Amino acid sequence: MPRVKRTLVLTVLIACSCAVLLLQLRFLRRHVHKPHILNPAGQLTTGHGQWQTLKKFLELAQRHRMPLFLADVATLSHLTQDALQQHQGPPPPHQGPPPPHQGPLCSFLCSGRPVAAFALQASRWKYDAGFLLAAEQRGFELMEFRGEDPRLASFDSLSGEEIPLHFLFRLHGFVIQVVFLYERSGNYLWHGALRLKAGADRSFAPFTLLDYGRHAGAYDRPELVLTVLDGLDVRVPRNVSHFLAQQRHAHFLECRYREARGFLQLYPDDASPPALEFRRKAKALLHLAARALARIHVPFWISSGTCLGEPPPSPCRHPMTPDP
Repeated sequence: MPRVKRTLVLTVLIACSCAVLLLQLRFLRRHVHKPHILNPAGQLTTGHGQWQTLKKFLELAQRHRMPLFLADVATLSHLTQDALQQHQGPPPPHQGPPPPHQGPLCSFLCSGRPVAAFALQASRWKYDAGFLLAAEQRGFELMEFRGEDPRLASFDSLSGEEIPLHFLFRLHGFVIQVVFLYERSGNYLWHGALRLKAGADRSFAPFTLLDYGRHAGAYDRPELVLTVLDGLDVRVPRNVSHFLAQQRHAHFLECRYREARGFLQLYPDDASPPALEFRRKAKALLHLAARALARIHVPFWISSGTCLGEPPPSPCRHPMTPDP
């Protein structure tokens, strides 16, 4: 009799173990090894991991009042004026089933590339180490790039001060680049080049795929609009085509201040009234030509003459665009 009871108990335990194992396998099949994620419309969603990373990053930036705007070339290239839906405040809650034409969850921001780019006008955000700490606490890895402030290069006593140029945030193999745009005296925005220092981790990001950093760049100050892309609030340039056209040609050449000072020491500036009047007329003519060509969207370069042969003591910009 005791042997029968032991056999019965053993049989019950084996049956319970098999039942638990079957339930675990069913759970894994449904939730863990699920190959795709469906959006509310029942359509397959692509880039869900990238979307989650972008959502986490944008929420963090908004919490720290970081006024980012989308500068990713691949994403902006897919945008048209019809796709931009400017709105004030958060979008209203959706009621009822989604329309049948609703696309995938991440059809714009998830371009399939392992990188995305945002830009930040540095004058609108005070450097906050708490933001970087919060990003690390949320799982992001950070690589920060700094460089000398070119706005102080013409002053020997102030040169050498470093400013942040680029942030790279990495999470689950996806890299988000933040480009700092600084206001320059010519009424334009400037960003510096991204240069890896000795000993830097060259495997941190696919640097050849980054949209910004191969060289310094200069841009007109873009007018931004707030829109909704893939369910996320994102600022984008109002004139996307103009911004992308500038990005393709925004190769900035910094003035050689040391050579300019040496030249002026050998050949002092002519401060006579005729010379001052000549320079005034020359600048007025250049600005007039630049404004006229800008109206018909023709880039304007200084291709020859003493403007190139004699580096001026103020920042240079190529191509030249008019002051507003």
